[in-house]
Amino acid sequence: MMVVPIRSVAIAPLNLDLADFQPDAPCPRGAVMPETACEPGTIHGVVTRALAAHADRRGSLCELLTTRDGPIEPIVHVYQVAAEAGSVRAWVYHRRQTDRLAFTQGRFRIVLCDIRPDSPTRNILNVFVLGRERPTLLCIPPYVIHGVQNIGGEAAAFVNMPTMPYRLDAPDKCRLDPGDRRIPFSFDD
Repeated sequence: MMVVPIRSVAIAPLNLDLADFQPDAPCPRGAVMPETACEPGTIHGVVTRALAAHADRRGSLCELLTTRDGPIEPIVHVYQVAAEAGSVRAWVYHRRQTDRLAFTQGRFRIVLCDIRPDSPTRNILNVFVLGRERPTLLCIPPYVIHGVQNIGGEAAAFVNMPTMPYRLDAPDKCRLDPGDRRIPFSFDD
């Protein structure tokens, strides 16, 4: 499929050169990406990283993932999930991939449940509220059950950068109905 510009207009020669642009000033070391946290009570292997939004009168820029602060698993697949107000996406887990979910807009409740047989946090349930008020990268390891609900008053979106590409011929996703009462959490509350 060919992408054609919406509009293309010939303009008069510009009195402008690349040297007229000023390079950005360096950011202070701590201002770019806060440290990764694994807070007490968090399910084993789940990692959160506060995301710093850099805002000015035009809006904001929020880095989601970078190798600048150390190695990461490669970015192999990226997608954005649009979620209507009140919508629920649950329950799922992955057998091989780690989900890296970035919440920077809206207001989302993310529920994690650990039923891994050998996990030190087996039978622990975590609830996070993330989004515009608390921008965060949430890393969810394989076999940790999770669900996401848009608890804001309007449609919002989040981004996933899983550690494996989605395979149409062999999806790495297992699902359970969001109303299944074996998980002690109700998205209706």
